[in-house]
Amino acid sequence: MRKAGMVLAMGALLLMACQRGAASPPTPAPATPVPMGLTTGIPAPDLELERLDGGTVRLRDLRGKVVLLNFWASWCVPCREEMPLLAAIYRDYHAQGLEILGVNLTSQDDFGEVRKFVEEFDLPFPILLDPNGRAERDYRIFGVPTTVFITREGIVHRVKVGILKGREDVEQTIRPLLGLR
Repeated sequence: MRKAGMVLAMGALLLMACQRGAASPPTPAPATPVPMGLTTGIPAPDLELERLDGGTVRLRDLRGKVVLLNFWASWCVPCREEMPLLAAIYRDYHAQGLEILGVNLTSQDDFGEVRKFVEEFDLPFPILLDPNGRAERDYRIFGVPTTVFITREGIVHRVKVGILKGREDVEQTIRPLLGLR
């Protein structure tokens, strides 16, 4: 009788343990967060995009120059506000090795409006078209304007989401990269 009681008690404990495990849902694996924006200190993703005025630009071909990529759209009010600054910076620093590339989010924009925008601001730097959003994805753009500063070696130095704070803000980043005081 003792043996039967002991077996019965063990069976009940085993049944309770199994039921408790079955009632608890499995613990999900922790989700891997998707980083927002591009990380600094890494090689800049290569891009190859068509220019608004014809031809193609490949980022890898600009090694040896400091590159400022500005992601924008014609409907973006802050983009409109910062374009005169970018045009002036380009005119003042292009000869020292600065290349500015305006990357239009063409997948979210109207081509006719892009042309009008470029003409309105008389932009002196190349305007690149991203019709399928590949550059936007590769650079993890989640808001415009976004400006990416890239060293002569092709490394992402700084990412600025939102409007640039002014000439001094831009110069504090580009002058050391250009080897200027």
